Amino acid sequence: MYIVLCALSIVLLFSTAVAGKPTAISVPVATEFLGYDGNWSPVSIRVGSPPQWVDVLVSTRNQETWVVGPGGCDGTVICRTKRGGLFQRNESSTWHDQGYYNLGLDLQLGFTGNGDYGLDTISLDEQVSVPSQIIGVINSTDYWNGFLGLGVEPTNFTTVNQLTFLSSMVENQSLIPSHSYGYTAGAYYRGKTVPSSLTVGGYDQNRFIPHDISFELNPAQDPVVALNSISVTATPLPASNKSTDWSTNPLPLFASFGTADVGLYTIDSSTSYLWLPETVCENFESALGLTYDDELQLYTFGPNATQHDVLVNWNMTFKFIIADLPGSTKTVTISLPYAAFDLQLSYPFPGLNATASSTATNYFPLRKAANGTQYTIGRAFLQESYLMVDYERNNFSVYQAVFDNNALNNVNLVDISRPRNSTFTGPKLEGSTLGKPTLIGIIIGAVVLLATILALWFYCLRGRKFRNVGRELGGKRRGKFSKKRGFVVEIGGSTQFATEMPGGQEVVELPGAPPIELQGSPVEVSVYGAAYHESSNELPTRMSYIGKGPVGLESRTIPPQVFELDYTPANCAKSPSEYSPDGLGPQGAVSSIRISTVSSQFPSPRPSPLTPDNKVSPIATTARMDGQIYRNDDRGVRSAEQGVDVRKWPTPSSYLTDSVEVRRSEGVQVNPRRFSWE
Repeated sequence: MYIVLCALSIVLLFSTAVAGKPTAISVPVATEFLGYDGNWSPVSIRVGSPPQWVDVLVSTRNQETWVVGPGGCDGTVICRTKRGGLFQRNESSTWHDQGYYNLGLDLQLGFTGNGDYGLDTISLDEQVSVPSQIIGVINSTDYWNGFLGLGVEPTNFTTVNQLTFLSSMVENQSLIPSHSYGYTAGAYYRGKTVPSSLTVGGYDQNRFIPHDISFELNPAQDPVVALNSISVTATPLPASNKSTDWSTNPLPLFASFGTADVGLYTIDSSTSYLWLPETVCENFESALGLTYDDELQLYTFGPNATQHDVLVNWNMTFKFIIADLPGSTKTVTISLPYAAFDLQLSYPFPGLNATASSTATNYFPLRKAANGTQYTIGRAFLQESYLMVDYERNNFSVYQAVFDNNALNNVNLVDISRPRNSTFTGPKLEGSTLGKPTLIGIIIGAVVLLATILALWFYCLRGRKFRNVGRELGGKRRGKFSKKRGFVVEIGGSTQFATEMPGGQEVVELPGAPPIELQGSPVEVSVYGAAYHESSNELPTRMSYIGKGPVGLESRTIPPQVFELDYTPANCAKSPSEYSPDGLGPQGAVSSIRISTVSSQFPSPRPSPLTPDNKVSPIATTARMDGQIYRNDDRGVRSAEQGVDVRKWPTPSSYLTDSVEVRRSEGVQVNPRRFSWE
């Protein structure tokens, strides 16, 4: 029993050790690139039960997950494909509706829209599944693709804070070791296209050039940097460059020292563009021969379409020097080729005069920032850089990205551990949730180990019982190699004191040959011997029923003085089995041993709570109540103006068509903007 208990303890400790080590996880990426303002590499997630596959972009500033709903398309396959797939919330058994709310992302950049919110399950694969996640279903073209938010700022619909996807993976599911991630946007123009890379709970060491410089997150937990300078170099400077402003090589496009454009820039992959001060945009315009389109609010090449081909041949490299604070000498330089900014607009981009069959329009991803709250470095920058964020240490780093055509398989994930003084809730090791295959493997291994130990235990116990069977009357123990008992040969007797048959294991039958005896003298006849001779049934001779004895010393024939025993059929009627020396029944058989089965039951992992406790990380909180959103932002953007009441929301001009009726909590209908792929 002691052995069994030890085995159970080993198995339980082994399973706990396996279940209790959260590790960095690489989020699956899609093979197709998406976007109507460029080619962007999305990640693939599964939403709902049963899971529905959708491809979404990564948002480094949003804390929610947004997916495109059926109202976001005109019913054509091409629309559904270009938007990364559609999520049918009415087909999910785990959807818990929360109502319609405004989409509170990048309001300072002028983006608007609303979504049908609910709670549902997000899965990355068969083993990683996170329930009760905030899902916003988009039924318009305000945002063309959905997002997987990496923020850690909790959201609430009533009075209960809902943990974000990243926080839930740490605090509720214990899947990753810390609140951290590493991300690069991928590059469509590199090699045979290089996909994005998103690692939660760590980073992929093969996707960047390391250094030891890190910056601090702002109070809203956003990665914010100071942009010290931007310059462009053409190698070599071509003669076709007719720009009068290209006086030096490299050419400065922005220098924050001694200018009024000093500020902090948020690295935000939710937007594709560089949101720079207007004076900086004008420097780009004059150096590259760009044209500002008021309708698109972006820079294109206008009527001079050949200028695009000229820039492609210039072999330009843009250098961004960023720092933690303006003027800091602790800087990081990120280089980007012109190909990173050589993007295209396609139908149905808002304001673009095109149809589904129109040729894409070349543009430069640069937008004019109205004020410091709009200073943003978007997704185009993250094509050539790798962003690593560690919320628990309140810092982040930006690295030069590395490209590998086999980037999907050539990965080297490294965990980001928790600091001892972290204010965030860590993984619950004792309640780790394992995937079904892992649990099955542990259970099978435990059962096999237990069965082996029990088999050995019963085998040893059975052997001991067999060795204890042969105990004799006198208390002597007969072992497997005990000496056999010899024959009992008695002198004359009577029917009252009967002469016994041989008591050894050998069975001696009548008649038998005479034993070989030693020489001896005549024996006096006793009283019983005299009576013996008076019996009417005499044996002809003693030699007639005594078996042969062993051949040994010199022998002689038994003299006639030896008296003979009576013989009657009754005396020989007993079968040899009745004279079993050990009294074990017929044939000396041993009774069978009854073996009972032993079963073991292992405790299943404790289910993770669906509702987090009241301990919330000391960070700002976005509240969604009564159709409003309040965000505690370092830029002071927290007025109810940006959290517009859905019931008073103006009809977005960019809604989809076919008179799609968008359901709201108050029953308000939205008339989508009309477009068609046919």
